[in-house]
Amino acid sequence: MTQPVLAYRWSQSEFVRASEAGAFDHRVELVEGEIWPVVIGSWHGETVAQVLALLPRTGARLTTASLPTGGSLPDPDCWVRRADAEPIGTVGARLSVWDASDVLLVVEVADETMIQDLNVKTRLYGRAGYPVYWVVTQEAVYEHTGPISSGYRTRTEYLRGERIPVPYVATDLAVDDLIASRPL
Repeated sequence: MTQPVLAYRWSQSEFVRASEAGAFDHRVELVEGEIWPVVIGSWHGETVAQVLALLPRTGARLTTASLPTGGSLPDPDCWVRRADAEPIGTVGARLSVWDASDVLLVVEVADETMIQDLNVKTRLYGRAGYPVYWVVTQEAVYEHTGPISSGYRTRTEYLRGERIPVPYVATDLAVDDLIASRPL
């Protein structure tokens, strides 16, 4: 006979207090009550840098800050908000909360975290109402649009050699330019 496993779900305030007290010895994020490690390898770091360098800044602000979402505190690799947006609240002393209509694009770079980014975080960001969510992998960029309570209505895969539209400006970017060279 197996014993049921008891799981503890963290709240945002508990997570923030623990983080501010130095309880975590590495970078972590809070996703639906669970604490997830944030893994950043060479390819991941280089790809994030390329995405940040290429995303247009016209009328927008790019950031790598945590993005309080529902009861979670995910740590997207970057996200874009309207330049004139103002926070609608705070979590703890340092994290701003943003209205979903001010968040223009959320980007996760997925190396070790591809399954979580394409499933759990897709539901999380869609449920929050963020209009566009990209998951950048070593082979493609997955664009999610049409947020709904269970995620997004549409997922479009943009492969190397193709171009992906940038949702908040009238332009597009080469997928090859967004994805760093493959690790050896």
